[in-house]
Amino acid sequence: MSGLTIRSATQADIPRVAEIYCAARLLAYDGLVPEADLVASAAPDRPKWRELLEDDGVTFLIGERDGIIVAMAILEGAKLESLHVDPSLHGGGIGKALLAHCRRLAGPGMELYCLAGNDRAVGFYEKAGMRRTGAVDQTIYGARYDALRFAYDD
Repeated sequence: MSGLTIRSATQADIPRVAEIYCAARLLAYDGLVPEADLVASAAPDRPKWRELLEDDGVTFLIGERDGIIVAMAILEGAKLESLHVDPSLHGGGIGKALLAHCRRLAGPGMELYCLAGNDRAVGFYEKAGMRRTGAVDQTIYGARYDALRFAYDD
């Protein structure tokens, strides 16, 4: 993806990051997770954002194009906790470039959990060469959901 700059997130980035996070999750989890929970979990003033920025075990990234934040990713060690692209830019290679960057940072054994029923993401990760390795529970704003575990064959 030409023109994409990936850098560490800062507190000043959080309003735009939260906007992308919310919009992408509303699209991905439509009919799977209550909308109110998705909106609440993405609030820019939610303390979780600051905690992630300050945690030495977390790599919090943003992707920019022409100085505008277009994507975000959160790595906790070798686990990709979150990767979201502005929905208006889906299909342009931004997610693919950010995922590849995360894989390089995480090294062998990178894994992630994807909500069952999030078919767009399942297809994206499978196309990127990841495979399903099992079923897990995922918690979103205090509620438990069925998820799929994905990993690379490193």
